[in-house]
Amino acid sequence: MLRPLLILLALFAAVPVLRAEEPAVALTGIGSAPIQLTPQSLAALPVAEREVAFETSKGPATRRYKGVLLWDVLQANKALDGLKPAEQLKKTFLVSARDGYQIAFSVGEIHPDFGNLPLLLVSAVDGKALDGGWRLVAPGDKRGARAVYEVVKIELR
Repeated sequence: MLRPLLILLALFAAVPVLRAEEPAVALTGIGSAPIQLTPQSLAALPVAEREVAFETSKGPATRRYKGVLLWDVLQANKALDGLKPAEQLKKTFLVSARDGYQIAFSVGEIHPDFGNLPLLLVSAVDGKALDGGWRLVAPGDKRGARAVYEVVKIELR
């Protein structure tokens, strides 16, 4: 009786523990299938850090954000390849949060030759990794309303 129990325990010990799914962001509007932006794929991009001050409903706040520039994400995934600058400037993208919150931006806002807004897809705030996925932050905004928490989708239009 003890032997079958030991065998059963050994089998369970050999099964890997499943972790919660890593947070991924769907990048759509490029090709026929969504591209999954994972922590691993985004880690291959240059790291960007910005100290951002903004007004909140509780007063002014300043945070240090670390992540990747959304422009670099679009470039790495060839989102604008083959488009002339005038065609690129017609493009917009809609950023969606897990709770349904959405904010629209234009490619012209983040394009280095035009608005050059360092829009960040953030993985850490004040040196602490985020729980619950990625955050989008718009440095330079006076208010933090265009920050999107728990980003699940970026749709290029």
